[in-house]
Amino acid sequence: MSVSSGIQVFSMAGPERNDLSERIAKAQADRAAREAKKARRDAEMEGNVSAGGLALRYGAEFGASVFVGILIGLVIDHFFGTKPWGLLVMLGFGLAAGILNVIRAYRQLTANAQSQGSDQSDGPENGNQG
Repeated sequence: MSVSSGIQVFSMAGPERNDLSERIAKAQADRAAREAKKARRDAEMEGNVSAGGLALRYGAEFGASVFVGILIGLVIDHFFGTKPWGLLVMLGFGLAAGILNVIRAYRQLTANAQSQGSDQSDGPENGNQG
């Protein structure tokens, strides 16, 4: 007497395996296409910096430097009793640091634009009327 069990064994060697492989390959191709599209969009957006964005960056660079200089000057005046002089001297240093930060940011943005191939040689800052 033999008892047969109702268990069936499926092997993945048949048509189900091919269908799964095709679906995996299609999903991977779709993902690669989406990532390539996102990379192109990010590259386009990186090169396009608006004037408002530049003004905000330059203003933040300058304002933060001046603010830190004023705070340090006030702390020096408080601890050493040099009432206006610490503030005035550190305000001068903050202004100088702010100007240097804006120049540094401008040079960095210009170098990035030139490395991406856009022509920045024409313009009043280079002595050319473009």
